[in-house]
Amino acid sequence: MAFAERSCRGEGVMAVTGSVRSPWWAVLLLGVWMSLSAIWFVSLWFPMDTLRQLQQATAGWVSVTLVASGAIGMVSLLIVFGLGRQSFADVGWRAGYLVPAFVVSLLLWASMQAATVFSAQVSGAPLVAAAAWERGLGIALGPLLAQVLGTALMEETVFRGYLWPQLVLWLRRGLPAAWAAALGLLLSQGLFAGLHVPVLLYTGTEAGALAGPLLMLFFVGIVFALVYAATGNLFVAVGAHALGNAPTLLFEPQGPAPSMVLLIVLVVLSTGYWAWNQRRAGGREGAGTASDWRGFTRVLRPR
Repeated sequence: MAFAERSCRGEGVMAVTGSVRSPWWAVLLLGVWMSLSAIWFVSLWFPMDTLRQLQQATAGWVSVTLVASGAIGMVSLLIVFGLGRQSFADVGWRAGYLVPAFVVSLLLWASMQAATVFSAQVSGAPLVAAAAWERGLGIALGPLLAQVLGTALMEETVFRGYLWPQLVLWLRRGLPAAWAAALGLLLSQGLFAGLHVPVLLYTGTEAGALAGPLLMLFFVGIVFALVYAATGNLFVAVGAHALGNAPTLLFEPQGPAPSMVLLIVLVVLSTGYWAWNQRRAGGREGAGTASDWRGFTRVLRPR
């Protein structure tokens, strides 16, 4: 299965690292906006009550998360595509990659369901239908919709599709390529994790207990970034991110945590695709072709 139709047409560098360096102040402005947005979301000025009423009025289809992440994301995208001078392709938005990403996301979702069914069979425990489905389709599917069109799409575009490649492009002006790629990865995903501090505190996490959730967010951010690099398909990371936040299970979970099952299957699929694509590209090297990953490793290799 091809994650990216153009993986062997010499477009690897553009597909993952972007082709245009944004002005430094545009990257900084995006960071400031994201930071202020995270604080605004948990502040008294955020219209939480109004949006909750809208969520109830629409039976869960138009959720607080969808509206908030959509509004924050729209401004972020204006910065990326406007002031940041990026095209859709520069940040991984390619229409041809949607179907492969949907298939991968479906496999991830099915894997989480299968883990629960298998665990129930092994333990002899009965399968219990997830309560959300009894409350209506909007309640069951609304959270996933909010992730696909809001949080997951926005965060993957900003932190994996834009910020990491931009930091690499800027850092390469003074650092070897491998150091720039590694440092850009750590900085971008560190910011991704750090911006969750206000929400974590708002939802009851004690200040002294922040290290664990932040390290997990940092780790997951790195995984999603490397998945994007290995496949060249940002929408694979979007789908995995969406299901991680909103698994949309048919049954109450049993056995291993659904998020852990998702990460394991995602890494296996991405690694398998990378290995297959490497062999395919190696066989065509004489024709001057390269896979997305081979193109990306040009950024990682020291010069």
